[in-house]
Amino acid sequence: MALRYRLRRIRLDRLQAPGDRFDVAAAPRPAPQHRQERRSLTAAYLLWALAFVGLCGLQRFYTRRPLSGAFLLLTFGFCGLGQLLDLFLVPRLVQSANRREPALLPLDRQLLELARRRGQAGFTINDALLDLWHQEPVPIEPVRQEIERLLFAHLLDVGNDDRGRVIYREP
Repeated sequence: MALRYRLRRIRLDRLQAPGDRFDVAAAPRPAPQHRQERRSLTAAYLLWALAFVGLCGLQRFYTRRPLSGAFLLLTFGFCGLGQLLDLFLVPRLVQSANRREPALLPLDRQLLELARRRGQAGFTINDALLDLWHQEPVPIEPVRQEIERLLFAHLLDVGNDDRGRVIYREP
């Protein structure tokens, strides 16, 4: 109860003028990032075959290896030896390109997806930090700010679970 009162008070403090609500669009947001596309073995071999018409190394660009791709392109496939070697390496290159860590979604999307996955049980800030932690720890302050922004936009709802923990869930 006290938490809801405090959130209402924070909302009132954030209002700029009577009738003027907190502008969610003006709030700072992380730069959008897109999911990484998967690479196809067939497409990589088709690009490899373009070496027969003089375009060597395109399969390297396709498998996210631009430096070696530029080298093969400028040296005509390293006189054909690099292209011949890539005939056997293309499956491994595609597998390596698909195994790389995909680019993360923006923080707000990740939090909303976490809320949807958890359903009525909701999630705590600790749950969010553990879910968002991939290769390096995520600082708590940006997560708190983003949760607050989503609360003000009415995209998340705050409540307490049976143990008294503060949880966030979809409205």
